[in-house]
Amino acid sequence: MWTFFKSIRTVRDISFDAAAKLMRVDCREGEVGWQDLTRTLLLYGPPGTGKSWIARAMGNSAGFSVVTGTFGQWQAAGHLGDMLREMRRTFSQARAQAPTVLIIDEIDAVGSREDRDRDRHNHSYRVQVINAFLAEMDAVAREEGVIVIGTCNHPDLIDPAVLRAGRFDMKVALPLPDADGLFSVFRHCLPDLREVDLRDLAARAVGCSAADIDAAIRQTRAIARGQKRDMTLDDLRQVFILDHDPAIDRRVALHECGHAIICAALNLGPVRRIFLNRDGGGGTVFTAREKPGLLSDLQDRLTQILAGRAAERLVIGDISAGAGGSADSDLAQATMIATSIQTRYGLGAQGPVWTADPETLIALDPDVLFRVRRELEAAEKRAVQILSVHRNLLEEMAEALMASRDMDRTEAQDWLARVRHTAPDDDHNARPAPQPE
Repeated sequence: MWTFFKSIRTVRDISFDAAAKLMRVDCREGEVGWQDLTRTLLLYGPPGTGKSWIARAMGNSAGFSVVTGTFGQWQAAGHLGDMLREMRRTFSQARAQAPTVLIIDEIDAVGSREDRDRDRHNHSYRVQVINAFLAEMDAVAREEGVIVIGTCNHPDLIDPAVLRAGRFDMKVALPLPDADGLFSVFRHCLPDLREVDLRDLAARAVGCSAADIDAAIRQTRAIARGQKRDMTLDDLRQVFILDHDPAIDRRVALHECGHAIICAALNLGPVRRIFLNRDGGGGTVFTAREKPGLLSDLQDRLTQILAGRAAERLVIGDISAGAGGSADSDLAQATMIATSIQTRYGLGAQGPVWTADPETLIALDPDVLFRVRRELEAAEKRAVQILSVHRNLLEEMAEALMASRDMDRTEAQDWLARVRHTAPDDDHNARPAPQPE
């Protein structure tokens, strides 16, 4: 699956060293008042990107005590009362050892009270756990000396009340490292290899986490040791071998560059990274600009999400299943937005009516399904029209992505500087007919 990624902020946007210094000047020198500090941080991203390691490094570099806890660890204590007792004990330990960095790993296990479980007992249990956790977060916020850092893979699973400002003020995405980041990992693990060889390995490993690289090198060394020899560069090249069909790579590259070009054409936000994965997929990362949530804003977003399919259709002449698949795929995201236009946002034929179960409504009401499909088809048609104007750029950019397999923000912006911004009325004919009042 060719997943489309959106990043709010990346690790490059924040200096953890600076954050640690802020904590140090407050407690050691009194230069910054505790009330003036950002005291809560959520680190989120795929497994193996170093979230827990960074949290510990922040505490250690500031000279703070480090206390850790997880919902799994607390729940292992027994029933609800036992679980809540262990949770409160962890928070009390953090306050007692202040100044402290309290790390709550896998915080997405807290769940959400908005998930209506058919089992009332399970829902009641979850509500009590979340309410107790919120009470502990509020209590620790009223005292000085505790920095709370949560880490998780799926922030979308966390109750909105946990994530609101005042509980987790700063949220930082830690995506998989790009080719330059992987080069740094290889250089650290293999300091004796030449730079050109390390960069070759980094290009081959795009899509891997730092933990993946470390494990692969250790395993390769172990195999060589079992054969009573040293690990060689060829051993590593075999581990990180790229054996892709060039035609598939080209399709994926066109798909991802289509996302990026529409993002620039509709001025949706700067593209930070475009990459091809080792597993035959790819991704496009951009920082979304804030929009007021008008119908035109949602239609712009639909156009950008469906631009991958549009690029395949325009250049290759057909489409693949690469935009579909799981619940976070392009088609899933686009369908959710188009459905919400009709059933939840008050911008469709239903007027200001809000629907609690739009999925069922689509299944039972052919008219709603027709309108959702029309919205999606109009967005894809619009993407094709915009990409047609930039077809040469699309194909050249895809070739460059195939060669490098990873474009950072600077390289992507150099290519996207050739994109002509689309005025609101430039592609009016691609939009669906106005909804009846």
